[in-house]
Amino acid sequence: MDDDVPGAGRVEGKSSAAFGPREIAAAGSALLILLVLIKIYGVAHFSLTTTTGLLAAPPVQVALGTVTIYAYHVLPALALGTCWLAVRYRRNIAWGVWPVIVIVAIVATLASPFQYLLVELGVVAVAVLLEVGLWRLIKERPSRTLNGLRGMMFVYLAAAVLAYQFLVSLDAPWVSAQAFRVDAAAVVRTQHMTWDPNEFDVLSDRVFIGYPIAEEAGWLTVLHADTRYLMRFPAASVRDRLTCHYEKDQLHGDRPLLSVLQDRPYDSPNIDCEMVRTYLYSRP
Repeated sequence: MDDDVPGAGRVEGKSSAAFGPREIAAAGSALLILLVLIKIYGVAHFSLTTTTGLLAAPPVQVALGTVTIYAYHVLPALALGTCWLAVRYRRNIAWGVWPVIVIVAIVATLASPFQYLLVELGVVAVAVLLEVGLWRLIKERPSRTLNGLRGMMFVYLAAAVLAYQFLVSLDAPWVSAQAFRVDAAAVVRTQHMTWDPNEFDVLSDRVFIGYPIAEEAGWLTVLHADTRYLMRFPAASVRDRLTCHYEKDQLHGDRPLLSVLQDRPYDSPNIDCEMVRTYLYSRP
Protein backbone atom coordinates (compact mmCIF):
# COMPACT_ATOMS: atom_id res chain seq x y z
CA MET A 1 0.00 0.00 0.00
CA ASP A 2 2.87 2.39 0.72
CA ASP A 3 4.02 2.15 -2.90
CA ASP A 4 0.68 3.58 -4.02
CA VAL A 5 1.05 6.73 -1.95
CA PRO A 6 1.99 9.63 -4.26
CA GLY A 7 5.38 11.16 -3.51
CA ALA A 8 6.37 8.48 -0.98
CA GLY A 9 9.68 7.80 -2.72
CA ARG A 10 10.44 11.50 -3.00
CA VAL A 11 9.86 12.07 0.71
CA GLU A 12 12.14 9.18 1.61
CA GLY A 13 14.88 10.44 -0.71
CA LYS A 14 14.53 13.94 0.66
CA SER A 15 14.77 12.79 4.28
CA SER A 16 17.86 10.70 3.56
CA ALA A 17 19.61 13.79 2.18
CA ALA A 18 18.27 16.16 4.82
CA PHE A 19 21.70 16.57 6.42
CA GLY A 20 23.74 17.86 3.49
CA PRO A 21 26.68 20.29 3.13
CA ARG A 22 24.50 23.31 3.89
CA GLU A 23 23.25 21.77 7.14
CA ILE A 24 26.79 20.75 8.10
CA ALA A 25 28.00 24.32 7.52
CA ALA A 26 25.14 25.70 9.62
CA ALA A 27 25.86 23.23 12.43
CA GLY A 28 29.57 24.09 12.29
CA SER A 29 28.83 27.81 12.47
CA ALA A 30 26.53 27.31 15.45
CA LEU A 31 29.19 25.19 17.18
CA LEU A 32 31.84 27.86 16.54
CA ILE A 33 29.61 30.58 18.01
CA LEU A 34 28.94 28.39 21.05
CA LEU A 35 32.67 27.75 21.58
CA VAL A 36 33.40 31.48 21.28
CA LEU A 37 30.77 32.30 23.91
CA ILE A 38 32.10 29.57 26.22
CA LYS A 39 35.63 30.90 25.76
CA ILE A 40 34.57 34.46 26.60
CA TYR A 41 32.66 33.17 29.64
CA GLY A 42 35.74 31.31 30.87
CA VAL A 43 38.08 34.26 30.31
CA ALA A 44 35.68 36.40 32.35
CA HIS A 45 36.12 33.92 35.23
CA PHE A 46 32.46 32.95 34.83
CA SER A 47 31.15 36.45 35.54
CA LEU A 48 28.18 37.35 33.36
CA THR A 49 28.84 41.07 33.88
CA THR A 50 32.41 40.75 32.62
CA THR A 51 31.26 38.40 29.86
CA THR A 52 28.89 41.00 28.42
CA GLY A 53 31.71 43.55 28.59
CA LEU A 54 34.04 41.22 26.69
CA LEU A 55 31.51 40.94 23.88
CA ALA A 56 33.04 44.18 22.59
CA ALA A 57 35.84 42.02 21.17
CA PRO A 58 35.43 41.16 17.47
CA PRO A 59 34.19 37.55 17.11
CA VAL A 60 36.77 36.83 14.39
CA GLN A 61 39.54 37.93 16.75
CA VAL A 62 38.21 35.67 19.49
CA ALA A 63 37.90 32.68 17.14
CA LEU A 64 41.31 33.07 15.47
CA GLY A 65 43.00 33.97 18.75
CA THR A 66 41.56 30.90 20.45
CA VAL A 67 42.86 28.66 17.67
CA THR A 68 46.25 30.38 17.83
CA ILE A 69 46.78 29.91 21.57
CA TYR A 70 46.08 26.20 21.10
CA ALA A 71 48.47 25.92 18.14
CA TYR A 72 50.91 23.92 20.28
CA HIS A 73 48.27 21.17 20.47
CA VAL A 74 46.62 21.73 17.08
CA LEU A 75 49.79 21.33 15.00
CA PRO A 76 50.66 17.82 16.29
CA ALA A 77 47.00 16.84 16.00
CA LEU A 78 46.96 18.11 12.42
CA ALA A 79 50.13 16.19 11.55
CA LEU A 80 49.02 12.89 13.04
CA GLY A 81 45.40 13.38 11.98
CA THR A 82 46.51 13.81 8.38
CA CYS A 83 48.48 10.57 8.61
CA TRP A 84 45.45 8.82 10.11
CA LEU A 85 43.19 10.02 7.28
CA ALA A 86 45.74 8.91 4.70
CA VAL A 87 45.97 5.41 6.19
CA ARG A 88 42.27 4.91 6.83
CA TYR A 89 41.01 6.20 3.49
CA ARG A 90 44.02 5.33 1.33
CA ARG A 91 41.87 3.41 -1.17
CA ASN A 92 39.54 6.35 -1.72
CA ILE A 93 42.18 9.07 -2.13
CA ALA A 94 43.04 10.13 -5.68
CA TRP A 95 46.68 10.03 -6.70
CA GLY A 96 46.73 13.78 -7.28
CA VAL A 97 45.83 14.44 -3.65
CA TRP A 98 48.69 12.42 -2.16
CA PRO A 99 51.38 15.11 -2.67
CA VAL A 100 49.22 17.61 -0.77
CA ILE A 101 48.69 15.12 2.07
CA VAL A 102 52.42 14.39 2.30
CA ILE A 103 53.32 18.10 2.32
CA VAL A 104 50.75 18.92 5.02
CA ALA A 105 51.89 16.01 7.20
CA ILE A 106 55.60 16.87 6.87
CA VAL A 107 55.21 20.61 7.43
CA ALA A 108 52.84 20.18 10.39
CA THR A 109 55.17 17.59 11.96
CA LEU A 110 58.30 19.75 11.59
CA ALA A 111 56.44 22.81 12.94
CA SER A 112 55.03 20.94 15.96
CA PRO A 113 56.60 21.76 19.34
CA PHE A 114 58.66 18.75 20.35
CA GLN A 115 57.17 18.12 23.81
CA TYR A 116 53.60 18.48 22.57
CA LEU A 117 54.39 16.17 19.64
CA LEU A 118 55.58 13.53 22.11
CA VAL A 119 52.26 13.81 23.96
CA GLU A 120 50.33 13.22 20.73
CA LEU A 121 52.59 10.27 19.89
CA GLY A 122 51.68 8.88 23.30
CA VAL A 123 48.02 9.23 22.31
CA VAL A 124 48.79 7.27 19.13
CA ALA A 125 50.49 4.52 21.16
CA VAL A 126 47.48 4.21 23.48
CA ALA A 127 45.14 4.20 20.46
CA VAL A 128 47.12 1.36 18.87
CA LEU A 129 46.88 -0.68 22.07
CA LEU A 130 43.13 -0.07 22.23
CA GLU A 131 42.78 -1.05 18.58
CA VAL A 132 44.61 -4.33 19.24
CA GLY A 133 42.38 -5.04 22.24
CA LEU A 134 39.28 -4.16 20.23
CA TRP A 135 40.38 -6.44 17.38
CA ARG A 136 40.82 -9.36 19.79
CA LEU A 137 37.45 -8.66 21.40
CA ILE A 138 35.69 -8.61 18.03
CA LYS A 139 37.45 -11.83 17.06
CA GLU A 140 36.11 -13.54 20.18
CA ARG A 141 32.68 -11.88 20.18
CA PRO A 142 31.65 -10.49 16.79
CA SER A 143 29.63 -7.31 17.18
CA ARG A 144 28.44 -4.76 14.64
CA THR A 145 28.73 -1.97 17.22
CA LEU A 146 32.30 -2.81 18.16
CA ASN A 147 33.22 -3.29 14.53
CA GLY A 148 32.11 0.28 13.86
CA LEU A 149 34.67 1.53 16.39
CA ARG A 150 37.60 0.00 14.57
CA GLY A 151 40.06 2.58 13.29
CA MET A 152 38.43 5.39 15.29
CA MET A 153 40.28 5.12 18.61
CA PHE A 154 42.84 7.75 17.62
CA VAL A 155 40.09 10.21 16.71
CA TYR A 156 38.27 9.69 20.01
CA LEU A 157 41.44 9.98 22.11
CA ALA A 158 42.74 13.01 20.21
CA ALA A 159 39.37 14.74 20.55
CA ALA A 160 39.35 13.96 24.28
CA VAL A 161 42.87 15.40 24.71
CA LEU A 162 42.01 18.58 22.80
CA ALA A 163 38.76 18.99 24.76
CA TYR A 164 40.66 18.53 28.01
CA GLN A 165 43.23 21.17 27.02
CA PHE A 166 40.40 23.52 26.07
CA LEU A 167 38.77 23.10 29.47
CA VAL A 168 41.90 23.39 31.63
CA SER A 169 42.91 26.59 29.80
CA LEU A 170 39.40 27.96 29.43
CA ASP A 171 40.34 31.15 31.28
CA ALA A 172 43.37 31.87 29.06
CA PRO A 173 42.56 34.98 26.97
CA TRP A 174 42.77 34.89 23.19
CA VAL A 175 45.19 37.85 22.96
CA SER A 176 48.76 38.32 24.11
CA ALA A 177 49.41 39.83 27.51
CA GLN A 178 50.82 43.35 27.69
CA ALA A 179 52.40 45.40 30.46
CA PHE A 180 50.95 48.92 30.66
CA ARG A 181 52.22 52.11 32.27
CA VAL A 182 49.73 54.98 32.30
CA ASP A 183 49.90 58.66 33.27
CA ALA A 184 47.44 58.47 36.16
CA ALA A 185 46.66 55.51 38.38
CA ALA A 186 43.81 53.40 37.00
CA VAL A 187 41.43 51.20 38.98
CA VAL A 188 42.53 47.57 38.70
CA ARG A 189 39.99 46.07 41.12
CA THR A 190 36.97 47.06 43.20
CA GLN A 191 37.00 44.16 45.67
CA HIS A 192 39.50 41.79 47.24
CA MET A 193 38.44 38.28 46.28
CA THR A 194 40.62 36.43 48.80
CA TRP A 195 38.59 37.08 51.97
CA ASP A 196 35.34 39.02 51.38
CA PRO A 197 34.07 39.22 47.81
CA ASN A 198 31.32 41.65 48.83
CA GLU A 199 33.57 44.24 50.47
CA PHE A 200 34.26 47.36 48.41
CA ASP A 201 38.05 47.60 48.18
CA VAL A 202 39.41 49.79 45.39
CA LEU A 203 42.99 49.36 44.23
CA SER A 204 44.62 51.63 41.66
CA ASP A 205 47.97 51.38 39.94
CA ARG A 206 49.95 53.04 37.16
CA VAL A 207 51.64 49.79 36.11
CA PHE A 208 49.69 46.61 35.46
CA ILE A 209 49.46 43.55 33.22
CA GLY A 210 46.38 43.15 31.08
CA TYR A 211 44.87 41.87 27.87
CA PRO A 212 43.74 44.48 25.32
CA ILE A 213 40.17 43.65 24.32
CA ALA A 214 39.14 46.59 22.15
CA GLU A 215 40.24 50.07 21.14
CA GLU A 216 37.73 52.53 19.76
CA ALA A 217 37.09 56.28 19.81
CA GLY A 218 40.36 56.88 21.64
CA TRP A 219 39.53 54.53 24.53
CA LEU A 220 41.16 51.24 25.49
CA THR A 221 39.29 48.30 27.00
CA VAL A 222 41.71 46.07 28.93
CA LEU A 223 41.07 42.95 31.01
CA HIS A 224 43.36 42.95 34.05
CA ALA A 225 45.39 39.74 34.08
CA ASP A 226 45.16 39.03 37.82
CA THR A 227 41.83 40.47 38.97
CA ARG A 228 39.96 40.04 35.66
CA TYR A 229 38.56 43.51 36.24
CA LEU A 230 37.44 45.12 32.98
CA MET A 231 39.29 48.43 32.71
CA ARG A 232 38.60 51.34 30.38
CA PHE A 233 40.88 54.34 30.04
CA PRO A 234 42.01 56.84 27.36
CA ALA A 235 44.54 55.43 24.92
CA ALA A 236 46.43 58.73 25.08
CA SER A 237 47.20 58.12 28.76
CA VAL A 238 49.37 55.08 27.97
CA ARG A 239 53.06 55.86 28.44
CA ASP A 240 54.41 52.37 27.80
CA ARG A 241 52.81 49.25 26.36
CA LEU A 242 55.04 46.19 26.07
CA THR A 243 54.05 42.71 24.91
CA CYS A 244 55.17 39.94 27.27
CA HIS A 245 54.58 36.30 28.21
CA TYR A 246 52.30 35.77 31.21
CA GLU A 247 53.26 32.44 32.76
CA LYS A 248 50.03 32.09 34.78
CA ASP A 249 47.79 31.99 31.71
CA GLN A 250 49.75 31.20 28.58
CA LEU A 251 51.15 27.83 27.54
CA HIS A 252 54.86 27.23 27.87
CA GLY A 253 56.67 27.45 24.57
CA ASP A 254 58.94 24.80 23.14
CA ARG A 255 61.12 24.53 20.07
CA PRO A 256 59.59 22.79 17.05
CA LEU A 257 60.82 19.46 15.78
CA LEU A 258 62.71 21.22 12.98
CA SER A 259 64.76 23.17 15.54
CA VAL A 260 65.40 19.95 17.48
CA LEU A 261 66.76 18.29 14.34
CA GLN A 262 68.92 21.34 13.66
CA ASP A 263 70.03 21.46 17.31
CA ARG A 264 68.85 25.04 17.73
CA PRO A 265 67.73 26.17 21.21
CA TYR A 266 64.33 27.72 21.85
CA ASP A 267 64.53 31.47 22.40
CA SER A 268 61.22 33.23 22.96
CA PRO A 269 61.08 36.87 21.77
CA ASN A 270 58.77 37.74 24.68
CA ILE A 271 60.11 37.94 28.21
CA ASP A 272 58.17 37.16 31.38
CA CYS A 273 55.56 39.81 32.26
CA GLU A 274 56.72 40.04 35.87
CA MET A 275 60.16 41.17 34.71
CA VAL A 276 58.58 43.72 32.39
CA ARG A 277 56.38 45.02 35.20
CA THR A 278 59.42 45.44 37.46
CA TYR A 279 61.15 47.36 34.68
CA LEU A 280 58.17 49.69 34.18
CA TYR A 281 57.98 50.38 37.93
CA SER A 282 61.61 51.51 37.83
CA ARG A 283 60.97 54.03 35.08
CA PRO A 284 60.36 57.65 36.10
